[in-house]
Amino acid sequence: MCGICGFIGRITDKSVTERNLARCAQALAHRGPDASGSCVTSSFAFGHRRLAIIDPDPRSNQPFLDEELGLAVTYNGEIYNYRDLRQELLRRGYQFRTESDTEVLCKAFACWGIDSVKRLRGMFAFAIYDQNTGTAFLVRDRLGIKPLYYACADDGFVFASQPSAILQWPGVRSKVDPVGLSSFLSYRAVFGERTLFADIRKLQPGTWLKITPPSHEHRHWWDSACLDDSGDCSSLETLISSAVTEHSLPHTPVAALLSGGLDSSVLAFELSRHSSQKPTCFTGVVCDNAYDEGPYAVEVGKSLKLAHVLVRLPGATSLDVVKRLTALRGHPIGMHNEAAMYLLARAVSHSHKVLFTGEGADEIFLGYSRIFRLPFDLRRQALLAALPDVIGRPARRHLGLPKFKASEFEFFLARYSYFPQAEKLGLATPAWRKDIGHDAELIDWVNNAYQSGGATPVERLRHFFVRHHLPALLEMVDNTTMAAGVESRVPFTDHRIVALALRMSFSEHLRWKHAFAPFQAAFTSTENFSETLDVSKAALRTLYIDRLPASVITRRKLGFPLPLGKWAIDQSSAPFRDLIFKESPAIADYLDIGAVRRWYARRSQAANDAFGKQLWLICNLEVFLRQLST
Repeated sequence: MCGICGFIGRITDKSVTERNLARCAQALAHRGPDASGSCVTSSFAFGHRRLAIIDPDPRSNQPFLDEELGLAVTYNGEIYNYRDLRQELLRRGYQFRTESDTEVLCKAFACWGIDSVKRLRGMFAFAIYDQNTGTAFLVRDRLGIKPLYYACADDGFVFASQPSAILQWPGVRSKVDPVGLSSFLSYRAVFGERTLFADIRKLQPGTWLKITPPSHEHRHWWDSACLDDSGDCSSLETLISSAVTEHSLPHTPVAALLSGGLDSSVLAFELSRHSSQKPTCFTGVVCDNAYDEGPYAVEVGKSLKLAHVLVRLPGATSLDVVKRLTALRGHPIGMHNEAAMYLLARAVSHSHKVLFTGEGADEIFLGYSRIFRLPFDLRRQALLAALPDVIGRPARRHLGLPKFKASEFEFFLARYSYFPQAEKLGLATPAWRKDIGHDAELIDWVNNAYQSGGATPVERLRHFFVRHHLPALLEMVDNTTMAAGVESRVPFTDHRIVALALRMSFSEHLRWKHAFAPFQAAFTSTENFSETLDVSKAALRTLYIDRLPASVITRRKLGFPLPLGKWAIDQSSAPFRDLIFKESPAIADYLDIGAVRRWYARRSQAANDAFGKQLWLICNLEVFLRQLST
């Protein structure tokens, strides 16, 4: 796990380029505290910050240069099958001077060209320059576990693991993209190639960018919707076991986040039986909170005979922690558990460099029952539409369905959005509403992304979460743990597991608890029957029913225990609210502060977590915009 940055194009003054590159690399220092390196030529400049895990010998420091092959690479990630690839390359006559996966990546490219990426299992983002052809590639892994950004600059392209590093390059403006900002408020993330910066783009998961200055070409080399059915035919149990084994390190102790929920408990179980060194489990316990996952996690840890550390976390997020994490990320905090994840990663960093987390399981195995029951709600909506309004209207209200007949996409958007479009635009300044075309461009993009997922609502939902929701979540995990100098590993996102899960039927992942459950659910709102009358991630639960405590198998999904509705109106959010209401807010360029005051006064009378999440997004965007202007 590292931080990478660089420039590809014509370089006329190496000393100036070296200084520019050094500033970019310094912005990534937290991602790679063990070593730094750079390489500047007349046609490319590569920088690197290293967190040494595989082959810590200085020979494996980067950028990695193979003068015989004429290749240079700067690379972030881990290739889990690099030993197998190394053996195949040795048989083909290639020789190695290190034990690193970086050199395997370099030799694989020499042997198979850009198609070599299809042979890689792992998480990776890298730049490789072929001095023989004057061609460079920027490459990102299938699921988007590792981030990679780029921007056009004078005479070439600049790239980095984080936008904050790219902004250090001369000529790249820090101007905010108004549509990107709108996406962040609605979905906690900026979707597609856009970022929060007008000049910076995000390389999409499973994509490479070929650069032969001054031209460039994008290509998707992997897509969840175009899976090869002739691929791996292993069972789900075999694939999970294999992925955890590959992600483990033979001589390095690893840590695992353990909430006592299904996903983290499955990882702890697999690590306990496959790792040569037993993992240490870490559990965040929120002080002064009615809901405490500690007892569940302790039960799992004891049943697996694993070392266990309980990390006390503050009940309210500190503004200072948010400012620090925002500065390190160069991005506002969107998910309300990011600060807690960062504090947990800091606790892990005192003893470990590698941390296993369960991210990805909810998206792949249909863990969000409330949203994945959309097809069921669409059928109910269609039946109610046929009834007289005097009956249909109160029935829709009772079931939590839209007041009027909504399209499938509108229904999805209502469930998925954090800030509904009308509510957000009601707070917007006239200038910002005009800049974003009343959100038409953003809604069109999300609509196209959703509709392109398949022929049925189930297919569209599943592919949207894998293609778009999951990469945003994975980027949060990467940036949050790397801010503490810890490498996060997410075995559930092994592309073989994803491919198998997507081939499995909907009912294998999300099933009714008993034969009468769908009839009971027909008269109950989705909020009330979700994970009460149905079973999410059923395939995982069935697989581990005899291997984990019953409390793990039967528990409902619970998010990180930070009640934002309560936070929004009590004293703990006062420092955040003061930024908006008592000072000169930077967000006033986009939101009408008077309208925000009235919105807060009205919504705080019956504060709920949905309102708290909206306020959290506004406050964290304010922190980010202030830092950007300094």
